[in-house]
Amino acid sequence: MKKIIFLVISSLLLVACSKKSEDSEFSNSLAFGTGLNPSNLFELVGQGTIFPASSTIYFRLESQEDMAGSSVMIKLNHLDGSLYNSYTFPSIQSYGHIYLTGFSVPDAGSYTAIGILVTGNKTVASQSLTIQ
Repeated sequence: MKKIIFLVISSLLLVACSKKSEDSEFSNSLAFGTGLNPSNLFELVGQGTIFPASSTIYFRLESQEDMAGSSVMIKLNHLDGSLYNSYTFPSIQSYGHIYLTGFSVPDAGSYTAIGILVTGNKTVASQSLTIQ
């Protein structure tokens, strides 16, 4: 009986002391836009999911966990799940939760974009994307 009570109390303490994801100021998300806000370069302008072919598509990948200097990969898959292309971007610092830059897609189609931290091959977020 004492062993069961000890296990229950230990479990409750572990849950109470664990960091809750909703307490983080960052979330796992991937967003696209036509540019960056010149007064706040951490914000996208022209946010959306439909872009002209061969235009520069800016993205903002936000990770709840520190990226810890990992390179970032954006994988574009066709809707059937097959790989269209992947874009890898080097880390620009050894810490942080947000990565912004751009890429271009020359071929029209509907895709699923997946934001990945290369170190640990960790998927952060995904988002549908249409190129016209």
